Amino acid sequence: MLSVPLFVSKKEFFLTVAVVLCIAFISLLIEFYQFKELTKNTLHVNTATVQNHYTKMNEKGRTYDVFKLKLDGTGAEVYTTSWRVTSIPLKSRVKVKLKVDKVTFLDYLKGFFAPSLALYEIYEDDPPFDVKPLYRWIEHQHDNEKIAELYKTLLFATPISKELRDEVQKWGISHLIAISGYNVGVISFLLFFFLKPLYQFFQSRYFPYRNLTADLTMVVLVVLFVYMVVIDFVPSFLRAFAMSVLGFIFYSRGIKVLSYEMLGLTSLGLLALFPALIFSLSFLVLGCRCFFTFFFFLHHFESLNRWVLLSMIDLGVFLLMVPIVHIFFPVFTFLQLTSPISSLVFIVFYPLGVFLHVIHLGGILDGYLLDFLHVNTQSYLLSFPWWILVLYVGVSLMAIRYKQALYACLGFAFLSLFFIQ
Repeated sequence: MLSVPLFVSKKEFFLTVAVVLCIAFISLLIEFYQFKELTKNTLHVNTATVQNHYTKMNEKGRTYDVFKLKLDGTGAEVYTTSWRVTSIPLKSRVKVKLKVDKVTFLDYLKGFFAPSLALYEIYEDDPPFDVKPLYRWIEHQHDNEKIAELYKTLLFATPISKELRDEVQKWGISHLIAISGYNVGVISFLLFFFLKPLYQFFQSRYFPYRNLTADLTMVVLVVLFVYMVVIDFVPSFLRAFAMSVLGFIFYSRGIKVLSYEMLGLTSLGLLALFPALIFSLSFLVLGCRCFFTFFFFLHHFESLNRWVLLSMIDLGVFLLMVPIVHIFFPVFTFLQLTSPISSLVFIVFYPLGVFLHVIHLGGILDGYLLDFLHVNTQSYLLSFPWWILVLYVGVSLMAIRYKQALYACLGFAFLSLFFIQ
């Protein structure tokens, strides 16, 4: 089927931009209304769900608890502290009294800090969707807390501790641990693989007039949506899911799916609906990964052999992401150079890990994973000033049209590896 471009005229393009801007304006108005409701009194009392909880120590050696809460009603994310030692687990329901007189609208969108005058766990007969049993299901299959934390992060997007984050970053696989398009792709493939024979069996007998691809895609999207609810709308997964939905709609109408216009419309549409996503680092970084993948898959090398292209994508995207990733995370190890191989291994490891947990053998790989995480390596620094990022992004955008600009980005990314400190 011949694909048509997303925008066939300038009129359609500008009309779409106008609609997106209108949606963004309405979304900001709603957010501002919720902000005013939150801050109309100096003290705000509400119930909330614990998104993260960890302990820190101040300069005097005194420990305190840090909580990331998602407030009921508005869905706003707030950080607060408690000097009272407590063991409130993730996804617990709490009652909180916050001092919000100094919170600005920008703080509200980014996720703000507010001192708490009271914070305690509550027990409800009918709480919002409770995923704690799923966490316990993972924990009961592992003797090592770090590996249990790894699987909970990998499967349910739970917050990651600093210790495990450091272990993951030294291998350069943070993008694999973060639930994103990789997960969408693997889940979709597995569902199609197992459901297709079953569907074909009944289709040939009872409904041969149905479209297999369309029906199974709807099933896959429903499963992905339920999973997205379970992991609480992780920004990177939300972007990938939205692209899947739009891709299905456009493909069914003969519109070209794999395009920069598609990526741009999806990203801008999500930012218009959820303005706070502009402050989500995972949303922005993984969006860049998707953008760079299109360089290879769509634009400049689509005529190459599939297997050659697959190897080029992993290696090329790794190199292109080096300047962007190390703006935010300056730590570099030579183990990160194995990231393209890790990406390929992940395609097998992710479904295998899910399957082993389903049959209650989730701990069978724990020893290998611990050896993998505990490999010793020397850490270096590789950082870039912000003006380099602006210039690099500008040249990257030029590479949409000019292959020479893509080679310039690859060359800069490769040469930057020789300037580690």
